[in-house]
Amino acid sequence: MTSPILSGPQPGLGPAGDPGLPNRWARGRSFRRRMLPFLFLLPWFVGVLTFQAYPILDSFYHSFTIYDVFQPAKWIGLRNYVNLAEHDYTRKALTNTFIFVVVSVPGGLVVGLLQALLLNVKVRGLQLFRTLALVPGTVPVAGAAAVILFIWSPSLGLINTVLKILGFPKGQAWLTDPVMVKWVFIVMAIQGGLGMLIFLAGLQNVPQELYDAAKIDGAKSIQTLFTVTLPMLTPYTLFNLLTSLIGAFQMFSAPMLMTGGGPAGGSTFYGQLIYENAFRYFKMGHAAALSWILFVISMVIVVAVFRTSASWVYYEGGN
Repeated sequence: MTSPILSGPQPGLGPAGDPGLPNRWARGRSFRRRMLPFLFLLPWFVGVLTFQAYPILDSFYHSFTIYDVFQPAKWIGLRNYVNLAEHDYTRKALTNTFIFVVVSVPGGLVVGLLQALLLNVKVRGLQLFRTLALVPGTVPVAGAAAVILFIWSPSLGLINTVLKILGFPKGQAWLTDPVMVKWVFIVMAIQGGLGMLIFLAGLQNVPQELYDAAKIDGAKSIQTLFTVTLPMLTPYTLFNLLTSLIGAFQMFSAPMLMTGGGPAGGSTFYGQLIYENAFRYFKMGHAAALSWILFVISMVIVVAVFRTSASWVYYEGGN
């Protein structure tokens, strides 16, 4: 008995009887479907390559060159790094920056935590107080600089006026003294701001059961703070510490607007040194080398913080 002759397209067969044609078409459609999300990500990827990856690699290359924008770059190897290490202005800017970081970062964490603790107390008008606490962080740097100049003015400033009322007739030259001027910016930087908001979110996530257990055990408020609240806030402390460190190393706008780095380099921070080399003296090679030195210093500190965080950061449900 012979099998009947099949006519027309059969399942799994193409128009010409090719069994692979529909399968290839299905595989192509599946491939296009899988590639569609990457197609939507393509503009972002191009932007990252154009505005982030390329400038980073370009600055790394130019850190080994003499380059002033107007002439082609000339390869000089490590000479930029050696010259910068030998210059007094680099060491002075680094010293000012490290003093600023060492004092302002812990100070900002403490102030932010204290503000968060105060704003976590249930009182009438709490939302208003929280809003007022966030207002200083919304003021543009230029506006804040004008206010700070008025407050610390040697002649008519608010600080010296208060000191005179308290019996100190001789006012301090806060902004014209090379030693005192950096402390003006340190005090300016020590505020709650975003850190306070992060701590406040952390306080609201502490389980109430822990406070109830501490109360049953007879713990006082200060004991509860150190045995319950602060350990539960350590992940938020780590986040605030890292962001504060990175921000402090990038200190630039306020001293540039208020003192221009003076007097006698007393308020010249590392960020301003990079700016002046790049856009005032057009020493792009020097500026690139300075930037990479700052990057390496920041990364070493950030990695050290991460490596040591396992010994003091507590994650709920973790080890």
